[in-house]
Amino acid sequence: MKKFFTRKKIIIFIVVLAAAAIIFSFVNKGSAAPEMTANVSKLERKTLEQIISVKAPLEGIEKAEVASPLNYKIIDIRVKEGDIVKKDRILAVLDSEELEKQIAYEENQIELSKLEAQDKIKAMQIEYDKALANYKELEEAYEQNKELYESGVITEEAFKKIENNLADSKISLESYNSVDGKILLSDADKKRIEIQEQQLKLKKEELEKVQIKSPIDGTVTRVNVNIGRYAKDTENSQAMFIVENLEKLQMKVAISEFDVGKVRLNQEAEIYSDILGKDYAKGIVARISPTAEQKDNNTMERVIPVLIDITERPENLIAGVIATAKIKTDKSENAFAVPSGAIVQDGEEYKIYILNEDNTISSIPVEIGLETDLESEIKGDLTEGMKYVINPDETYQDGMTVIPNENE
Repeated sequence: MKKFFTRKKIIIFIVVLAAAAIIFSFVNKGSAAPEMTANVSKLERKTLEQIISVKAPLEGIEKAEVASPLNYKIIDIRVKEGDIVKKDRILAVLDSEELEKQIAYEENQIELSKLEAQDKIKAMQIEYDKALANYKELEEAYEQNKELYESGVITEEAFKKIENNLADSKISLESYNSVDGKILLSDADKKRIEIQEQQLKLKKEELEKVQIKSPIDGTVTRVNVNIGRYAKDTENSQAMFIVENLEKLQMKVAISEFDVGKVRLNQEAEIYSDILGKDYAKGIVARISPTAEQKDNNTMERVIPVLIDITERPENLIAGVIATAKIKTDKSENAFAVPSGAIVQDGEEYKIYILNEDNTISSIPVEIGLETDLESEIKGDLTEGMKYVINPDETYQDGMTVIPNENE
């Protein structure tokens, strides 16, 4: 009985060991490292373009905001939006009745001042002529009494009296504003009339400004006034009229200080807008501002104003719409390019992973050339058609076997 029990225990122990071995085998088999899937693509040559994309409204190459320095009532509007006008074309007329009354009053005042001055000169001329005659009489008396005084006929006191009378007469004569015996208008009177004439001139200049004229050739794109309202009483306090030269369009864009170093004069740009659908216009960089300005009040980033001239455009492209300019800052043709995520940085060097025929991967060092928002040019020991891993991560190692998932 004892032996049987012992033999039974041994049998049970052997069965348990066998089961454990089977379970261990299954566990080890299930815990084996799974194979990794890698997205791969074929290396191809292509043309790579570096582009800066910016948005701004389209404007005419010349724009005039027409306002008036006068604030008189508008009595006539002679244009409407869309009208093509030449320089100095009358756009509107202001009420000038009150101004014309002021001009007439100023003219009458100047005429009155001149008449008064003439009367004053005549009166003073009479006084001057009397003073001159009196002086000459005193001068003759002086010469006669001088001889009598020297002969002792008259006293020194009597002679001094005659001498003093002559001196007083001379002072009185010299107080008159005269030239060669003719009385002239005083400097004060001349200045007074000059001021009146200047005021009249200003009024007449104002009268010319009651006709609101276009300062340029162009198209009237906005009319912000109405008959009966005053010149400064415009829609949203804007200019009375906006006239634009729409024969050529332009965009005034702001380039980030981090990108402006890539922008050069005469670089090509493609202009896109919702109004064009799939079509686009062409342009070039025409001017780069020499100074930067703050982007907005919420950031310290600086931007540089850049002007883009539209060189070719579809007929339906109009001023005022928001457009996107894609400035082509650099270009590389017949270049190998991969998504930026395919490049792995290894210290100061860069590499990509290549898929071998046995589905193992190996790294190849590369140099980075032209970079765009999505792709980067790579240079190295590369051949067209070789397969590379699109998005490797830090777990990838040379010689690792992967399951390729090819992307066309």
